[in-house]
Amino acid sequence: MDLGLRGKSALITGGASGLGKETARTMLAEGVRVMIGDVNEATLDAARRELASGGEVEAVRLDVRRYQSCTEAVEATVSRFGAVDILVNSAGIGGRMAFFAETESQDWEDLLAINLLGVIHCCRAVTDHMAARSSGRIVSIASEAGKANEKRMVVYGATKGGVISLTRGLAAELGRYNICVNAVCPGVTHTPMTEWLNDETEKQAARFYPLGRLGEPSDIAPMITFLASERASWITGQAISVSGGFGRS
Repeated sequence: MDLGLRGKSALITGGASGLGKETARTMLAEGVRVMIGDVNEATLDAARRELASGGEVEAVRLDVRRYQSCTEAVEATVSRFGAVDILVNSAGIGGRMAFFAETESQDWEDLLAINLLGVIHCCRAVTDHMAARSSGRIVSIASEAGKANEKRMVVYGATKGGVISLTRGLAAELGRYNICVNAVCPGVTHTPMTEWLNDETEKQAARFYPLGRLGEPSDIAPMITFLASERASWITGQAISVSGGFGRS
C-alpha cells in the first residue's frame, strides 16, 4: 500500500532511540524527510549517521521541557525541509517503579515535564504553522497505562492519560484546519526505557498479553506512520492500542 508520504517532512521528538528512532526509520522508507530531535547530542548524532542510509534525515538538539527549544526545532525543520507536515511526539521517560506513597516530588517532576508538558510544548510550537497551511498530522505516543492505570506507576499513567485527553481536545479544535491528531498506546515494548526487564520479569509480564510476548519498536512504528499518512485522513481524536491484546479496548 502506498501511504502517499513521499516528500512529506516530519519532526520526531525522542528520535535518537527506541520508538522514535524506529519511527524515523519506517518513515524514511516511505520517502519522508525526517528531522530527529533529542536532548542527548551524542546519541542524536549517532542516530542521524545510522539512519542516513535510509533517506533524507537531519538532527536537532531538542529539550521538550523547554518551549523555546520546541519552537526552535520546528523552525529548524521548516528551514531545512520547507514545512512540518508531521509531528511525532515520542520523547518520554518511565520513571521509578514504586508505590505512590513511597515517592517524593523529585520522582515525578521530569515525568510531568517530559511526558505531558513536553507534548503540550511541541503541539503548540507546530499548531500555527500547520493551521496556516490547512494541513498536518500530529501523532503522540501515549500508553496502555494512560487508559487503565497500574500500581507502582500511577504518575506515569497520569501523564499518558493526559496525552490521550490532550489528543482528543486538540482533534476537536484543529479539525477545521485539516489537522488530524491521534495517539498510539503501546503495551510494554522493548526500548531503552524497559532495559530493567530481565528474563523472569519479562516472562511474567508476557502472561498478560494474549499474543504471549512483549512489543518491539517495529510493532509500533507502522501504526504511527499510517496515522501520519493520507490513508488515515478520516481518523482523528483516537487513542489506538498497539499492545498485543493487553487492553482489548
